[in-house]
Amino acid sequence: MRNSRHAFAVHLLEAGTDVRTIQLLLGHRSLKTTAQYLCLATNTICATASPLDLLPRPVAPAAAIAPSA
Repeated sequence: MRNSRHAFAVHLLEAGTDVRTIQLLLGHRSLKTTAQYLCLATNTICATASPLDLLPRPVAPAAAIAPSA
């Protein structure tokens, strides 16, 4: 039974389910207990993009052209 709970939690994490939701589904009182599954789902965690990566990149200003003399 325990292995199926682990597999269930890891599959939910890899599918993008919130840890708090998994906590409620598994009936854990403490979020620390649910957080143990995070180490099992490292592929998803490592593949998660940072919100900073989603920001538009600034465009470099065009170089000022010096007037010819």
